[in-house]
Amino acid sequence: MTEIVAYEQSFARGCADVLASVPEWFGRPATNAEYLRDLERYPSWIAIAGGVPIGAITLTEPLPRSFEVHFLVVARAWHSRGVGSELLRFVERVAVRQGGRWLHVKTLGPSDPDADYARTRMFYMKQGFAPLFESLTLWDYHTPALILVKTLAPATS
Repeated sequence: MTEIVAYEQSFARGCADVLASVPEWFGRPATNAEYLRDLERYPSWIAIAGGVPIGAITLTEPLPRSFEVHFLVVARAWHSRGVGSELLRFVERVAVRQGGRWLHVKTLGPSDPDADYARTRMFYMKQGFAPLFESLTLWDYHTPALILVKTLAPATS
């Protein structure tokens, strides 16, 4: 059974271990260090199983009512077990409570044939995200960025 809790500094080592478990997505030490710092800088939550972090998510609000999944990672041993979906549903509820209309995420675009990121794109599309556009210049001139977006339902009374 998993539990989602707000990020605390005491989870840092466990979150680093989660990142290290999936180097095909998180294989750049400098970028990983930035993601770990972002867990403290932005609203972030951790999926816990048996007292150990197994996933993490960070949510930002770049513009009013427009929320971004800035960072999402799940430990390899927990892939295909619903942890990523659970984390996404959690931040969707957070965004809706804060008046969010859209949830978006950036990932490696389909112009790059990387099979792992093809799985990432399929994961987000199964969660109700749709491709909005691919940019060949958003990150740099060598890394295509795909922006996926999901319309959030307003909170019901």
